[in-house]
Amino acid sequence: MKIRLLFIVGTFLILNFVGCARSPRTPVTMNKADSALFRMVENRIQEKQQLQKLLLQLERSNSLQLISRYRPLIKKYSKRYGFDYRLIIAQIIQESGFKMHARSRVGARGLMQIMPGTARELSRELDIEYIMLRPRENIAAGIYHLYKQYRYFPDAPREDRLKLALASYNSGAGRVFDAQDIARYYKQPANKWETVKPYLAMLKKSDWQLHLQVWPTGRPPHGYFYGYEETIGYVENIWSMFKIYRKIL
Repeated sequence: MKIRLLFIVGTFLILNFVGCARSPRTPVTMNKADSALFRMVENRIQEKQQLQKLLLQLERSNSLQLISRYRPLIKKYSKRYGFDYRLIIAQIIQESGFKMHARSRVGARGLMQIMPGTARELSRELDIEYIMLRPRENIAAGIYHLYKQYRYFPDAPREDRLKLALASYNSGAGRVFDAQDIARYYKQPANKWETVKPYLAMLKKSDWQLHLQVWPTGRPPHGYFYGYEETIGYVENIWSMFKIYRKIL
């Protein structure tokens, strides 16, 4: 396969070179199989160039240096809870851009943007202090908190389970549970992210007619939800970065 691939690419380049010396230029023709193989090579070259460009952007933005600084901690706690450490790197970049003193408009703080109430809960469970102030504690608590969300979806396939956990980390598990209820009402798979995702947008007060059909109380058990675009974007961005980081980190 490799020999054939090299032969095709080499032949293509030689014929193009020879063709350039002719007037008029003679078109190069290939059969369908060879043409598809050549397109595959072109796509791989383009992908490699794009990855190199992204890696250069990371270096220029100082993100690569920050990733290197915290990588041992991220690897340690990712391994403890069964995550690919590059998923956590993608999550931290999404959450804080690796700025330890980052603070959101709602009060979340640290590399993994943990809310004060969540920090107090995690502090009791893990018996650690200074979750909001120290990188080590913030990383340990954040990954553990993601693990807690992950455990809420034991019947989901691995990839969907991770995406549902990320959505839960961002919006709160209750929002995801309510969206799953709507999926079940429509007889759709409740453990598939692509199925559950659009139902996050149906937890608004204006969807009250649907709510009357789904819940006896006529409203989502965990309240109305308007941050669905942020949550969906959060999951999609992290997953896109994760797929890239698996290739360059």
